[in-house]
Amino acid sequence: MKTLNQVKNIIDLEPISLEIEDLDFLRDLAQKHNIQYFNARFTKGKATQIALLKGITKSANTGIGKGFSIMTFKDGGYGFAAGQAFSKDAIEDTFVQSANLAKWSSQFSREKYSIHPTSSLKDAFTISPKKPIYNIDPDEKVNLLLEIEKEAYFDPKIVSTNVNYSDNEYEQLIFNNFNRFVRIKNSGIFFILQAIAKDAHRQEGYHISRGGNGGYEILEGARGTGRESAENSLELLHSKPAPQGVHDLIMDHHLTGTFIHEAFGHAAEADSVIAGESILANKLNSPVGSELVSIIDDGTLEKEFGFIPYDDEGTPSQKTSIVDKGILVNYLHSLETASKMDVKPTGNGRAAGFSVIPQVRMTNTYLKPGDSSLDEMISEMQKGVLGIGWKYGYTDPITGDFTFKLSKAYLIENGEKTQVLRDAAISGVTLEVLQRISLISNKFTQDTGYCGKGGQSIPVGSGGPHTWIKDMVFGGQ
Repeated sequence: MKTLNQVKNIIDLEPISLEIEDLDFLRDLAQKHNIQYFNARFTKGKATQIALLKGITKSANTGIGKGFSIMTFKDGGYGFAAGQAFSKDAIEDTFVQSANLAKWSSQFSREKYSIHPTSSLKDAFTISPKKPIYNIDPDEKVNLLLEIEKEAYFDPKIVSTNVNYSDNEYEQLIFNNFNRFVRIKNSGIFFILQAIAKDAHRQEGYHISRGGNGGYEILEGARGTGRESAENSLELLHSKPAPQGVHDLIMDHHLTGTFIHEAFGHAAEADSVIAGESILANKLNSPVGSELVSIIDDGTLEKEFGFIPYDDEGTPSQKTSIVDKGILVNYLHSLETASKMDVKPTGNGRAAGFSVIPQVRMTNTYLKPGDSSLDEMISEMQKGVLGIGWKYGYTDPITGDFTFKLSKAYLIENGEKTQVLRDAAISGVTLEVLQRISLISNKFTQDTGYCGKGGQSIPVGSGGPHTWIKDMVFGGQ
C-alpha cells in the first residue's frame, strides 16, 4: 500500500508545452468553418482534499487533472467541446466538434450579434508562494490540520469539531482568434473549521474559513483558528434569542460582504441583466443606494481569494467600480455581454474548470470604507443589534428580496454591547436597504469563500467595513 508521501511523487506534472505557434492552425480552422470567434483553454492541475472529524482523518485524497476545451461562436450560436490529449489531431477534432455545434445552434439564435474583437496580447503570470504546496508532504498537511483542530479542545464543553481542507496548483493556457495567448500558473488553499459546544441546555456551533492564493504559508498562518471557533461556540451557549421586529443593525465585515455579494453583486452580473433576471436592469447611471455606498469588484487583489490575473477568456483582470456614491455606473461583463451591450469587457468571464463554459462572475467584491470607527457607531446606537457573520441565506435577484441567518449577534443598549444573541435572521429588499445605510466604518476586511452559479463553484472574496443600516427587519425563533 502506498503512503501519502509516495503518492506525492506520482502526481508531479510536466508544464504545458504548447506555444502560440502550436495553436496558430486553429485560426485557419476558424476561417475554414466560418467561425467568428473561438476560445481554447488548456489546463493541468493537482489537488488535495482532507476531511477531519473530532481529531480523526475521515478522508484524504490527492490527484491530477488534465484537459482542454474549445468554445466557438457563429451568428449568435455557441458550440463547446472538450478533450484530454494535447496533440494536434485531438485539438483539431475537438475544434471541429465545437464548430459544428456552433453552426447548429446558430440556426435557433433569436439574436444575431458579433463578439467584439480585442487587442493582441501575449503574457504569462506565475504566483510566487513562499512555500510551494507540492513541496509539502500530505502527511505534514494532515498533522498541521490536526494541530489546528486540537486547539478547539481547551474547554470540556467543546464536544466536536470538523475540518474540510483543499489545495490546488494549476497551469492554464488561454488562446483565441484575437491573438490572445495567456499562460497562468497559480496555487491556493481553502479550509473551514467548525467547533461545536454543548452544555446541559444547549448545543451551538460556529465555523471559520481561511484561504488565499499562495502556498503552504497560508495554512501555517491559520494557527489559532480552532480556538477562535471554539470561543465563539462557547459564547453562544450563553446567548438569548434575538429580538424580532424592526431594529437598527450594524453589520460586521463578514455580513457586509455577504450582503454586497449575494444580494447585490449577482444582480450586477450582466448576463442576469440581459436575461431580465436582475433588479438592476435599466438602472445604469441611476441611484441605487445612499451617497455613502460605493461598491467595487477587483480581481487584481493578489492577496485575496478571488484574485485572477486574467479571466478565462484572456481578458486582463481589473478594478471595476459598480456603484459610485450611490449611482450604478457599471455592470460586470464577459466578452459576450460586453459585445451585446457595446461596452468593454471587465474581466469577469470565469469558469470553474476547463470542462465548463465561462459565465459572468464576481472576483473580490466589497463595499468601500467610510469615515466612522466601530466604537463611534456602537456608542451612537441607543438600541439595536450588532450582527456577526452568517450561516446561510437566500436572495432573489429578480425582486431583490433576501434573507440571511446570522452566525451570532449582540444586543446594543445605550451605546454598549449587553447580550450575545442567537438565531437572528434579517430580511429586506436590496435597493431599499442600500438607501438606509447611514454610517460606514473606516476599517475594511475581505473574506474567502466559494460562489455557486449555474452549477459552477469558483473562489471569490467578499467583504467591507462595519455598516449601519436603519430599520432592518429581524426574525428568528
